[in-house]
Amino acid sequence: MLSIAFVPSAALVLVALFIGGFLVQQAIQDRDNAESGAVIMAEASRGIASLQRERAVALQAPGTRSATYTAYADRIDTSLSSLREIVRAAPDAEVGYQQTIAVELLTAVEGLDRSDSLAVAGIDDEGRRDYAAAVGAYRSRLDAIAGKLTESSRRTYRDLVASEDWGRFGAVETALSAATPPPVGQEAWRASADVVGRTLGDLTARQIEHSAQLAIDGGRRVLGGALAAASAISLLAGVVMAIAMQLACRLPVPIIRCPSRLEATPPAWSHLVSDYAEKSTLLAHTSRRTGRADLSG
Repeated sequence: MLSIAFVPSAALVLVALFIGGFLVQQAIQDRDNAESGAVIMAEASRGIASLQRERAVALQAPGTRSATYTAYADRIDTSLSSLREIVRAAPDAEVGYQQTIAVELLTAVEGLDRSDSLAVAGIDDEGRRDYAAAVGAYRSRLDAIAGKLTESSRRTYRDLVASEDWGRFGAVETALSAATPPPVGQEAWRASADVVGRTLGDLTARQIEHSAQLAIDGGRRVLGGALAAASAISLLAGVVMAIAMQLACRLPVPIIRCPSRLEATPPAWSHLVSDYAEKSTLLAHTSRRTGRADLSG
């Protein structure tokens, strides 16, 4: 009985260990993917910032300004596209949502820097269309995502929009788009541009860090849950196996005889006695007479 109970119990334990191991392995992979995505996003944002600095210098050099602008725009757009691929592979909906906000905010900051680089380099008739399009795109994107930021980031953004630097910077953008003289001088314009760019850059970095921390915490939480589930499944299977073995020890063991070893049934004693009596009578008749057996009576 012990062997009969042991085989299915052991199989149950093995299945439980396999399921627990699979859950843990999957959780480890999810955690590693989350951490890797967070690192890639942070590195990509630093790479975009480096390209923006290079573009600002390249646009001031003589030559085909339009081609330079397009080349850097394509390189940065490629980096932003790679970040959107990371968002699609987010481990859960909340992390994906926060990462989407980070990428959109980074895209808006790139639009601001793109237009500002054109303005600093000097806008001709050909570049004015690109400038106006970049200004309109980043402002629309900022308005769309401002309400989705964290509470502290929304407060920072509201303070920025209400500041004199934002108003002064926007007034220059409007004037340049319309090919009219700027309302403020170069020094005041650049000081306001520096405040606006730095503040939005800090908001972007904060949002990227927030989404990265969510991804890392989520991956660790999934791993912890998988370890707990694997332990519970293995423990339950062990308890079931122990109970089955205990029950098997208490059950009576049936005795099964082999049919070939059964003893033959002895002949009936009444039949043996009757046969012996008949033979004795026959011998008695023969000895008294002529030596023949009297078969008549």
